[in-house]
Order: sequence, then structure tokens, then C-alpha cells
Amino acid sequence: MLLTIQSHISDGGFSRVYLAVVENSDKRVALKKAHITKYVKNSQLRHEAALLLHLRGHPSIPQVFAWGRSQYYEYLALEILGDSVSTVASNPDKPLTLANLVALICQMDLECRDQLDAIEHVHSRYITHADIKPGNFLFDQHSQDGRIRLIDFGLSIPNRDLVTLAHIPETEARSLRGTSRYASIPVHMHRICARRDDMESLAYTIVKLLRGSLPWHALDDHNAICRMKQAWSGPSLCAGYPSVFGEFVQYTRGIRFDEAPRYARWRAAFRSLVPSGSDSYVPTDATEPYVGKEFLKGDEGNLTGSGEDIRDAPHTDSSVGNSLPSSDDDWSPTSSWADPINIRNAHLVGDEQKAVRDSLEGFDEPPGRGTEFSSLSQRSAVQVVEVMEPL
Repeated sequence: MLLTIQSHISDGGFSRVYLAVVENSDKRVALKKAHITKYVKNSQLRHEAALLLHLRGHPSIPQVFAWGRSQYYEYLALEILGDSVSTVASNPDKPLTLANLVALICQMDLECRDQLDAIEHVHSRYITHADIKPGNFLFDQHSQDGRIRLIDFGLSIPNRDLVTLAHIPETEARSLRGTSRYASIPVHMHRICARRDDMESLAYTIVKLLRGSLPWHALDDHNAICRMKQAWSGPSLCAGYPSVFGEFVQYTRGIRFDEAPRYARWRAAFRSLVPSGSDSYVPTDATEPYVGKEFLKGDEGNLTGSGEDIRDAPHTDSSVGNSLPSSDDDWSPTSSWADPINIRNAHLVGDEQKAVRDSLEGFDEPPGRGTEFSSLSQRSAVQVVEVMEPL
């Protein structure tokens, strides 16, 4: 596959995302680019590619087209998607309605899947996402029924042995994995991620959409965020709204490490809030009541802003892989990129190298820059000749 980069879309915690066009066609893709070195055996973007292949076939999982690596970078070509749920919900000109929030949470239509259903599918394939948050649910650009996709599987890990199907044991992680604002309390306490932690992160995602912000929104310290989460009960977080929201928070906090969440029960509970509502997210819906109001003045962590910011960048626990040099041969221009990550063998989904090689295209050469694209060249005055390595 030959690509030309047209524009910069966003920066994540470990990679940068660009809009790219396939040479000699009108096909556009989202191109993720991450720093890599010769010391990396199991790279993060290849891990994400293998997980997308493992989970494919469900309408909430994005399509993946190609993966490749050069000496300095690795690349992943994905389906182009639209705005995140966080961005749409924070639009002051189009406040989120309760009906649309419920539609996002628990649509049951066979042709349209929702947050809970997306997570249930991931769990059914014995995977824990480990970074559930509003910014990781993106709208399908071409869907007419409000379909959303779950993205960013670079931190995801199996929750069962994929051969014996035995549940992984509850062990200690060296540090927090995921995004601290949405991480579960056990993950804050350095426990390894499981299904329960995705569900608790989903609960905080729903509270964020419901209230407009979280009480710990302004905090940066992981321990302070954890203490505040422990101080706020579900009913307190969701005061003034239907009790099911607070009850869901409390439920997710009580799930045992190896327990299967009760997905269908909670879909039905949320859907009962708007029994005559549509199963689809309707952008033009203006039926009251609205949600997304900020916490009342005087509450801890009160902010006027909503949506994602730099503090919503994910963290990976230090047990993900080996500590690696940040670049090859002391090459300095990569210093503005996040340090490369080597995925632990225990977190792989089978033979990821073979899965990617057999199912995805490679890159014939590093993606080039379109004449209208300048942000890459502004990052560094040093230009490096890259050669793609064979899959």
C-alpha cells in the first residue's frame, strides 16, 4: 500500500494520527504513526492491529487495512471515523438529550451497536479494552443511525488464557493502565485489568456525558483522583438524574474480578428511561430533558469546560514491556515522540506477527507527504530516509 499524508488529525498518548490517501485512488484512511526502535520485538501498533483482527466482524469494531514498520516508526492504516462522543456531547449549540444518551448506551437494533454492546463483544472474545472513555467512542461517518465504534486497543490485554480459556489470576500491576480520570478504583490500586474495570470506566464515561464533567476533572495526581472517586458514591455523582445512573456506578464497583457483567440487565434498565424513544442516536433530537450540565457551583473539581484534554491521554503500566531506549543510535529528532513500548508476551493475542502478515497489507514505502501538508516538516528540521522492513 502506498499512502500520501494530507493532514494531521490528532495526537494520542503514544501515537499521532493523520489523514492519508491511498495512491492512485480516492480512498482515505486514518494513519496512526508511532515511534519504534530496533529493540522493540512486540510493537504497540502491531498489537492493536492483531486485536482488531481478533475482534473483527462486529459493527462496533473499526476496519484495519495495513501495518508496517521502518527503522524509526511503525504505521497502522485504519478506517476513517467521525467525531468522538465526547466532542459531540460537549457542543453547546446541540445539547445532548436524555433520549440520545440512552440510545448511545443501550441501542438494541441489529444494525447498530452501542457502548455496552461494543464492550460485551470485546469481552466475549476474552479481551479487556483497558481504556474506556468518551474520546474512544467515535461516530461512523457514513451511518444514518448513530452507529459508534470503539477505538484504541493498544493497551488491551486478554482476560483469559486464549488456549485453555481459564480466567487470568488477579495480580498486581506496577502502575496505572489506562486514563486516570476514567480508570476503575482497582486499577488505581495497581490491580491488573479485567472486565469489571472496563465496566467501571464505562460508568464514569456515562457520568461524564450525563453531568458534563467529573468532580476530579481538574486533578492530575492519580492518587488524588482515586481518593476523590472513593469519596463520591454513585448516587452522589448522579444526583438530580434518574436513580439508574447512580445504581450502575455502584454496581460496577461491586463486580468481582472474574465475574461476568450483567450487560443485558443494564441495557434494559437504561432503555426503560425512554420506552418510546428511538434505538438510534438522532443528531436533530431536541426533546427534553437535556443532560450534560456541569456540576453545581461549589462542588469539588468544578470546571466550565468539557470534552477531552491533554490529561485524558492514556497511561500504560510499567509492566507492559521492557524499558527501552527512546531511539536508535542516539538519533535525537524522535525525542518529541513517546518512548516505544514492547508488549509483554503474556499480553499478546496468539502469534500477532503471523496474523498481521497473513491478513493485512504492508506498506511499499513510508507514507509520503502531500504538498498541502506541512505540520510534519515543522516538527523537525532533520529529514530521515526511511526504508520499510518486511512483514
